[in-house]
Amino acid sequence: MTCDSPHDYSPELRFENVPAGTAELALSMVDLENQKIHWLQVGLPATVSGTQAHTLTRGARELLNDFGEATYDGPCPPTGHTHKYQLTLYALRNPLPVSFGQNTSPSRTLKELRSQADATAVLVAPYTRR
Repeated sequence: MTCDSPHDYSPELRFENVPAGTAELALSMVDLENQKIHWLQVGLPATVSGTQAHTLTRGARELLNDFGEATYDGPCPPTGHTHKYQLTLYALRNPLPVSFGQNTSPSRTLKELRSQADATAVLVAPYTRR
């Protein structure tokens, strides 16, 4: 789950109480200290109850993060520092257009998710690198 783990895998997450009328779900993970986008996942079916570690849910896709990769890049603050990471689940009223792909900037994708979300759930987790 972090850059210090033997495998920097995406986390297992559980969802409940998804609002009625949600077309799809999306996820983001942002380092709140430097506003770096570590993870963007869209296209999660509104019926899923979560994600499995290091597994892309059928129908979902990962989009570019601020490291230029369409994947999960775990927490990795400088040694001896603590950063807070915000995981956000978005309940979208309309699916994100397929045109959001490998050439869409992470900031544009995040802006679109925020504008399309009918509801969000947020988890903030600190990580200290030793």
